[in-house]
Amino acid sequence: MGSPHALRPLPGDSPGEPAPGNGASDVVVVGAGAAGFAAAIAAREAGAERVLVVEKMALAGGHMLVSSGMLNALDPEGQKRMGRTDSAEQFFRDTFEGGGGIGNPELIELMVKESPHVITWLKSIGVEFDPKLYEAYSGVFPRAHKTSRARSGLAYTQRLLARARALGVEIRYRTRADRLVLGAGGGVEALVVQAPDGRMETISARSVVLATGGFGANLSLRSMWAPYIPDDLGTTYSPGRMNEDPATGDGIRMTLAAGGAVTGMEYVLAIPFWGGRMLDYPGAEIFLTTDGMRFTDETAAWDTVFSDLIATGTTDFWVVTDSRSVKGATFATKMQQGLADSAETFEELAQKMGIPLKRLERTFRLYNAAARSGIDPEFGRTRFLQDLAKPPYYFGRERFEVHYTCGGIAVLPDARVRRKSEFSSEAIPGLYAAGETTGGLHGKFRLGGSGLLDAFVFGRIAGRNAALHAEGSPAKPL
Repeated sequence: MGSPHALRPLPGDSPGEPAPGNGASDVVVVGAGAAGFAAAIAAREAGAERVLVVEKMALAGGHMLVSSGMLNALDPEGQKRMGRTDSAEQFFRDTFEGGGGIGNPELIELMVKESPHVITWLKSIGVEFDPKLYEAYSGVFPRAHKTSRARSGLAYTQRLLARARALGVEIRYRTRADRLVLGAGGGVEALVVQAPDGRMETISARSVVLATGGFGANLSLRSMWAPYIPDDLGTTYSPGRMNEDPATGDGIRMTLAAGGAVTGMEYVLAIPFWGGRMLDYPGAEIFLTTDGMRFTDETAAWDTVFSDLIATGTTDFWVVTDSRSVKGATFATKMQQGLADSAETFEELAQKMGIPLKRLERTFRLYNAAARSGIDPEFGRTRFLQDLAKPPYYFGRERFEVHYTCGGIAVLPDARVRRKSEFSSEAIPGLYAAGETTGGLHGKFRLGGSGLLDAFVFGRIAGRNAALHAEGSPAKPL
C-alpha cells in the first residue's frame, strides 16, 4: 500500500442547515459491524486521539451479529492437526476462480496474506476458536475457523465491542449517516448525521471510514443494479421483515453523491439460511424437492444449487441431517421456533415430511451408498463427511434469501475510495471503505467464510490508514 497519488479537486458540498458538532474527530467510522469495529480499533491503536463510531441501529454487530461466524484463514498448524495442507496460492485460486475470474487480484492477495494475522488479532482480544477447521458452505476448502461458543457472531461482537470501549472509542447508536461534506480541495471534511431526536448534525472529521454493509435490503437499488433478483426475496438478516435489515446501501449512496466509484453492483448472492438448514458446513446433509427427490450436489456453490432448484419448478426444498452432524449456531433457535423438527424413526420422518415412505427410503439408500463409496452417479458430488443413517433425523423446509452483495464502493488496496474517473488510482482524500459496502474483491460470487475475513482485513487497513491520514502521514502496510 503506497502513499496517496496526486488528487484532482472536486467542488465542495455545503453543510446546509445541520447544526455543528462538538469538535473534530480524527476518524469517524460509519457502521458498528465487523468492518466498522475493526476500523475503529485499528484507528485508535494507530494513534488517532478521537475515534467516533456512528450506528443507525440501536445495537452493535450488524450482519456479523447473526452470522454463522465462519472465518476463512490460512492456518498451517491447524491444517497439520487435520492431516491436510493449505497454501496462499490455493486460497487465492479458490477465491479468484470462485468469483468467476473477475475479482481484483491485488485485493484478493492482500486478504489472503493478512488472514492469519486476523486470527492472531482476534485471539489477542479474547476470541476463543474451536481447534477444528471447517469447510464453510460454498467455501470450497476446509479452512474456516469458528468460535468455541455456539453463537460465533455474538462472540465476535462482544469481544470487539469490549476492545473498542477499552480503547475509548465513542459509539453513538440510532444515529444515521446522511451525507459526506467535501472541502474545496475535494477531500472529506465532515459527515452529516441524523441524531436520535431527528435533528441533523454536522460532525467534523479528518477521515471517514464507510463500513455500512451492502444493499441487499434496498429494493430500489436491487431493481436498479440486479433486476434478476425477485423482489419477493427477503434477506438472511431478517426473513419476512426486510425493513429491519440495516443493509440499505447507505455508504454506496453517500459515495456516489461525493463523486466516488462503484463496481460489480450486478452481483448479488442469495443463499438458504433461515429455514431448515441446521449446519454451518457442507457434507453432512441432503437436499430434497418437496416430493422427496435429490436435485443437486449439496456441496456446490449456492448459485448452482439455486439454479438447480429453479429448474425443478419449485422455490423451496427440504434439508435433512442426522444425529451425528455438528449442529450450527442457529440450530436451537430454529428448533424452538418450529423452523426445524426431528424424527426418531425413518417412518416418522416420511410422515412428517409428507413423502411416501418407499420413495424416501430409495432416495436415502442411493444417497448413503454414494456417501460411503464417495461416488455420486446422480449429481457428481465428491465431498461426503458421513452418511445419514443414525436417528434422530433433523429436517426443515428451506428457501433462498439475499445474503450478500458482492458489488459496492470501489477501493484501492489501502482502502481509499476511488473517484469516479478514468484514473483508477485517484482517490477522495480522507475517505475509506471496508466490508460488504465495497466491491471488486469477490467478483461474481463470495466464498463462504470470506465475508467476515474481508471485513476484518480491510476494516483494519481502513482504520489504520484513516488514522495516518488524520495526522498527515502517508499510508503504511499493516
